[in-house]
Amino acid sequence: MVRSLAGMLLGLAVLGATVPGRPARADTLTAVQESGVLRCGITSRGSGLSILDESGRWRGFFADMCRAVAAAVTGNADRVEFVEANTENRFSILRNGEVDVVMEGTTWTLQRDAAFGVDFPTVYLFDGQGFIAHRSLGVAHLDDLAKTTASVCVIEQTTSLRNLEDWMARNGARLTLKRVRSDEGATSAFFNHHCDLFSSDRMSLYAQRRLMAPDSSDYVILPEAISKEPLGPMVRTGEKRWFDIVRWVFLATILAEEKGVTAANAAAVKEETLDVEVRKLLGVTPGLGWGLGLDDGWGWRVITQVGNYGEIFDRHLGAGSPLGIERGLNALWNKGGLMFAPPLGG
Repeated sequence: MVRSLAGMLLGLAVLGATVPGRPARADTLTAVQESGVLRCGITSRGSGLSILDESGRWRGFFADMCRAVAAAVTGNADRVEFVEANTENRFSILRNGEVDVVMEGTTWTLQRDAAFGVDFPTVYLFDGQGFIAHRSLGVAHLDDLAKTTASVCVIEQTTSLRNLEDWMARNGARLTLKRVRSDEGATSAFFNHHCDLFSSDRMSLYAQRRLMAPDSSDYVILPEAISKEPLGPMVRTGEKRWFDIVRWVFLATILAEEKGVTAANAAAVKEETLDVEVRKLLGVTPGLGWGLGLDDGWGWRVITQVGNYGEIFDRHLGAGSPLGIERGLNALWNKGGLMFAPPLGG
């Protein structure tokens, strides 16, 4: 209890910290618009999610979510300064004002929402924690793990560690935990055979297998999940307008997919559509920027410069990517998934 209280007081103290040129308590929208650059915290999660390519450009689902916010707020999706984060500093760099938003695979939990000085505006990926195993281990399902004494790598200071410990206690599994401090350390240990299994968010496992495996057929990702992992962007607590902007930028990509508006057809749709919501989304009818401190063209920029949610998902994670991950819960509400946007109207 004393340790938890001390941690909370430290977090509150950090909220008051400042960074040269950008106070932590400054209005983030104003600061971003004045500088013309969005500072986006991002963690290297592997191919499809977030990775720095050979040319020095960040690519992946999380990187494009940064670009979507930049398109809305600065007018240009490329006006992003990517700040690499990790599991240890991802909360602190946001609280102390080093970044304006964090886009990576952080799970939305009550404790983080209530006591970490951060807010979660939305869920952009519904995931679950799973396992990747060396095929030579001979496991194919969770039930097989209860019969083995294999070792499993897991990253410290993540929900993955707590979920794994809880699952082992419930199921009597005798796995040997190997706690590792970073994504890079855990994946390196696993692919170099220092542990038999690696447990993390399933999408991250697909990405790391694609990035790290000498031969992907030598590794199996178990089909079951042991937890719910709602992943979302993070903003500093206490900034309602910035919270709303980050949330509605994402929701605009969902609405665009539902309405069939893509980066390629947006211009034609804008000229021809009679759909009330689409006309507002694309800036034909005024009102999209009202209350957000943005102009009415922000939705148009997000869709034409970055794409709708389906386009973003498919090119990085889904059918149009090397990962080929099924949409599942990340499909639209009318296609068996959980994704939908509230109405735009009053």
